[in-house]
Amino acid sequence: MNRTDRLQAILTHLQSKKVVTAQELADRFDLSLRTIYRDIRALEESGIPIGAEAGVGYFINDNYTLRPVAFTKEEASALIMGAKLFSQNSDRTVNKDYESALFKIKAILKPQEKETAETISKHVEVIGNNPVKNLYISDIQKAITDRKILKIKYVSLKETEPVERMLECVGLCNYLGNWHLFAWCRLRKDYRDFRLDRITDLQVTDLTCSKDDILSISEFLESQKPFDQTPNISFRIKKDVYRYLDNRKEYYGFVYEEELSDSYVLHFYSDNYDSIAFMILNSGIMATEIQPSELMERIVFYAKKTYDWYVGK
Repeated sequence: MNRTDRLQAILTHLQSKKVVTAQELADRFDLSLRTIYRDIRALEESGIPIGAEAGVGYFINDNYTLRPVAFTKEEASALIMGAKLFSQNSDRTVNKDYESALFKIKAILKPQEKETAETISKHVEVIGNNPVKNLYISDIQKAITDRKILKIKYVSLKETEPVERMLECVGLCNYLGNWHLFAWCRLRKDYRDFRLDRITDLQVTDLTCSKDDILSISEFLESQKPFDQTPNISFRIKKDVYRYLDNRKEYYGFVYEEELSDSYVLHFYSDNYDSIAFMILNSGIMATEIQPSELMERIVFYAKKTYDWYVGK
């Protein structure tokens, strides 16, 4: 990227957020802070009203507007690819808003970029179940933005009927193919992870969140790691089936692995033997040397239930 293009990209980045730090710009463009400072001065000298606050960052005067955004063919292609993926990983309310925004973006594309976008759209597809269910994502986003308390009815794995919860939101996270809401639960007086497809009803209340020290998403994820990460689970798998675990092991308390000549020994920390048993059975990895014995018992129990169901006793 030449300097002219970089200055334009920095200006667009500044316009995209209320405040931007020099370090954020340096990280994005892989530049030194000194170069970023020089680029900011160059923009100021060209008449861009950039403000700065020590220890906070740079910002652009609210009255300043950029000329219409120009997309490259690669950027237009990326937008369409993103739309294809997004349509399979959201819910119907957010999809509708995203589609509306995408039409507005397409409207300002140059003719050649529009043609590229149309071609990519015809030749790229994501196969999956269409997200027809409302997962309340838009309402949750509103609650996060306005710092309002959510009232939900939630069915956990240990419950058969919905339980009402009052939540102060941490944020939304998509992992293992599902959307999750991290939040402070007033009922449990602790942070909890709620899967959106288990929420049977959700309302954004008029109550303002009172917890001032609410965690960020990264802090929440860090808080879920056990303080004592000494592994209490281990098993051995052949190298030729290791790939079947993909990245799923990271969500089940994975601590570390030992590489042997023909296999791996994986070590986990978890008090949920059922979830580890499901992971092993669903992966079809034929684990051996399974410890502790309680985990082996759970694997045998679920394997036997499956056998009895399909073959009969």
